[in-house]
Amino acid sequence: MKRVYLLLLLLVTFGTLSAQEVIVERQYNENYTTITRIVPRKVKKHDFRFAVGTYMSGNRQYLHADCWGSSCAPSFREQVAYTDTYLTDRRHWGAYSLSYVYHARRWFQFGGSVTFAATTQSRRDIATDARLENLNMYSIAVMPTVRFVYLYREKVQLYSALSLGINFGSTVPLPCADMTILGCTFGKKLFGFAEFGTGIGGWGRVGIGYRFSAKKRDKK
Repeated sequence: MKRVYLLLLLLVTFGTLSAQEVIVERQYNENYTTITRIVPRKVKKHDFRFAVGTYMSGNRQYLHADCWGSSCAPSFREQVAYTDTYLTDRRHWGAYSLSYVYHARRWFQFGGSVTFAATTQSRRDIATDARLENLNMYSIAVMPTVRFVYLYREKVQLYSALSLGINFGSTVPLPCADMTILGCTFGKKLFGFAEFGTGIGGWGRVGIGYRFSAKKRDKK
């Protein structure tokens, strides 16, 4: 009787493999075996995130893209004019990102992100300390994103991601990229996350997000 029951169970299990990824937890008893968890391949969820990232030195090519070679060096006339002035310290404010992805599969998600980064600096008069010139630089990058998930659980996910797009932080738009080498989310609908990566988003990012299931449309 046990063999017949196990055979029927295997037939049902293999018959549903085309529609779902089965994670089987078997509990053996004297008369029965139970399946306690079945996880579908298609999750169909939306994922919105806000992240704060560290500033990377490589971002200067986007924030200072108007400078090429020696073209940023001041002329002799400018040097004379700047004699009684000084530059404040340059402050880097990090990178801030908004992103959206759709969970197409347990292992694959796709969407897009917008990343903003800035540096601030000014030129001031030595005698009066009055601000004479703003030298602030800004960067806005728009990038399609793909994410590959290694571990997909209801409350924990491990993943990597790649984004390629255009940066509009200067008069000349430039191509840009961002990569999450390893990321982790923790939480169900409202969740936190931390990432280690490289690119315009910074080498380290933390943030919060919200995910929810896509609505099922009734078939007519």
